[in-house]
Amino acid sequence: MSLKDRYKVDRCPMAHKGMGEVWPAHDTLLDRPVIVKILATMDADLLRRFRREARLTARLDHPGVPAVYDLGAHEGLPFVVLQKIDGITLTDLVAEQGPLPIPWVAAIGAQISSVLLAAQQIGLVHRDIKPSNVMLDRSGAVKVLDFGLAVVRGDERYSRITQTGQSLGTVGYMAPEQILGRSVDHRTDLYGLGATLFDLLTGRAPFDDATTMTTVRRQLADPPPRPAELRADIPPELDDLIQSLLATDPEDRPSSAAEAYRLLAPLAQDRPPIPGVLADNAGPTQAYTAVLGQPSAPASSAMMSPAASVSLGIEQGEKQAVRLEAAGEYRAAAREWRRLAHHIAQQRGDDHPLVFTFLERAARAHIPLGEHDRAIRQLSKVLEDRLRVNGSDHEAVVELGRQIAQLSGTQPTPPPPRRPPGSGR
Repeated sequence: MSLKDRYKVDRCPMAHKGMGEVWPAHDTLLDRPVIVKILATMDADLLRRFRREARLTARLDHPGVPAVYDLGAHEGLPFVVLQKIDGITLTDLVAEQGPLPIPWVAAIGAQISSVLLAAQQIGLVHRDIKPSNVMLDRSGAVKVLDFGLAVVRGDERYSRITQTGQSLGTVGYMAPEQILGRSVDHRTDLYGLGATLFDLLTGRAPFDDATTMTTVRRQLADPPPRPAELRADIPPELDDLIQSLLATDPEDRPSSAAEAYRLLAPLAQDRPPIPGVLADNAGPTQAYTAVLGQPSAPASSAMMSPAASVSLGIEQGEKQAVRLEAAGEYRAAAREWRRLAHHIAQQRGDDHPLVFTFLERAARAHIPLGEHDRAIRQLSKVLEDRLRVNGSDHEAVVELGRQIAQLSGTQPTPPPPRRPPGSGR
């Protein structure tokens, strides 16, 4: 089959997806492989939605979204020509590989966050972020697919969508406000991001009951699950991020995808190979993005020493965490304190005093939320590390022990007397 005497379509479709069939094809004019999606019906509502999806996909100009090359019709049926992605959906990736390594989960999540941030800037809400709507190509780059349910806030051309016979989202990944038919915004997609990260880490959706009804009931009534309860090697800051992304109330989720990106990007280092999925050698995409991903130094710090630049970043992070606490955004503040601690540990070692200080601040941020047990657990871990490094009679150790005892409602236990060097047992 040939479309517009230009696109030579293969004999067999790749898949039935969304509103149409997806076919591999070749653009004979520009001599390149492409994907053609053809609407298989002339239903007026579906026709409008099909064209609307193509225009929305084209409007979101981002490397994490497939390029739209053409929009036309063949024998009365509309088609759209898209960039061909040489990759695998995240659903198939997890089915083949099982739960993914932490660095790959972080890398994929950071890239999705970048797409969502671009969408937020133009007021676009995808409304169907889930593993089957995200592809990982052989270079390791992520592509977010299927904008058939997307809306643009404040733009009536893109915000009207017929609901007849259509499920507006996917149970288990769809945000509670979407289930209830309430107003949506960029935080709706953050819920989908959280559910996707949970799936990549554990191999299952965060809410996945025997029936649709019980799954929805759990999404609306139960507290968000923690992936760390199913997998022990998940860093606390990643576990906290996912639980906050899955918050039932949008007000309890991060305020922006940028917050998720800031936490995920540092965890995406030292990614292991995924044989059969990723290219074995670093290709042109990695080479290009490796340079592009290096941030430009601010004019005021262009001549700073590396140590001075690090100090400036820490100072800015501290100010941000303090602002979040002052605004009552304690979970976000806790994540920022943990991010700072992780950054200092990478730069200066796990036993640097600032690592302890920032982890203590992160733990205490949970106290105004009434999460005393969680604060005690985290402070106790810091106390254990401080004892190892500083000894039992150090002022910070004694003060931390007093704080833990106060939170626990017990009297602090006096530290054991410190023996002089060489005194033996």
